[in-house]
Amino acid sequence: MAEPKPFERRRTGWDIVLGILSIVAGVVALGHVAVAGAISVLFLGWTILLGGVALAVSALVGWKDPGRRWDLAIGALLFLVGLGFVRNPGVGLLTLTLLAGSLLLVGGIVRIVAAFQPGAPRVLLLLSGAVTLLLGLMVLNQWPVSALWFLGTVLGIELILGGITTAISGRPRPVTMDTRIPEPEPPVPA
Repeated sequence: MAEPKPFERRRTGWDIVLGILSIVAGVVALGHVAVAGAISVLFLGWTILLGGVALAVSALVGWKDPGRRWDLAIGALLFLVGLGFVRNPGVGLLTLTLLAGSLLLVGGIVRIVAAFQPGAPRVLLLLSGAVTLLLGLMVLNQWPVSALWFLGTVLGIELILGGITTAISGRPRPVTMDTRIPEPEPPVPA
């Protein structure tokens, strides 16, 4: 079995350019959160739709393998979900916001419960769980209106933070190993 290659972060001029472009895109997204949310739903819809087509085609090509026959049904289901998001991004936005709010709510409860386990970092988990729980309650309490701002806000913040990280520390790249055999060191005179 081959060993996985280690990665290191290195910054180039392109990383700085990409980071700045991501920051600008994040600021624009935060300026137009409803439009950014709708665009993200359309992008996700097309991605799911094309992924469903690729999975269905792959299942048809490998039809003789019984383990891959379910891929056709899963591909068709993904295609239909993606088609629904593309044809009606408003419903997709409502659905994804409801799902995200529910996941935040459940995640906050799980962190709060985990804080009382022996050896857990209690204060950190309680604080993190309380913030996540409150954010989930806020999104769900304001739903469906929260669909107009939540996904676009999250997208904008993520673009800004990702851009800052890329501009400062670069992107992960595989470490190139020196395959030359090192020359032996000369003996140290006694």
